[in-house]
Amino acid sequence: MSVQPVALIPAQSVPGAIAALYTAPAGVIARIDSLGVCNVGTVPASVTLYLVPSGAAAGPAATTTFGQTILPGQTWNSPNEIGRVLQPGDAIAAQASASGALTISAGGLLVTVS
Repeated sequence: MSVQPVALIPAQSVPGAIAALYTAPAGVIARIDSLGVCNVGTVPASVTLYLVPSGAAAGPAATTTFGQTILPGQTWNSPNEIGRVLQPGDAIAAQASASGALTISAGGLLVTVS
């Protein structure tokens, strides 16, 4: 077994439609240690975050943060996903109210189970 700190989601735009931004690979358990969203736009925008079990779809049952409004120039560090564990095939998904307005990044630990 090995434990490795990694960028689960390198900084990238949050899409306007629900999209998986990270999926835990086979043989790996991932723990989320940080997740931040920054509004790079000029108007308030909101983000919805999902922790999606393997084989499931992002929707109400997988929502961990719903419609969090972030002001222009503000960075919001989510407390809702910190410490959560993703089993192989589980995913972090996100959706922004306005495409291109928000960026997201997340870091954590990968534990290889063999």
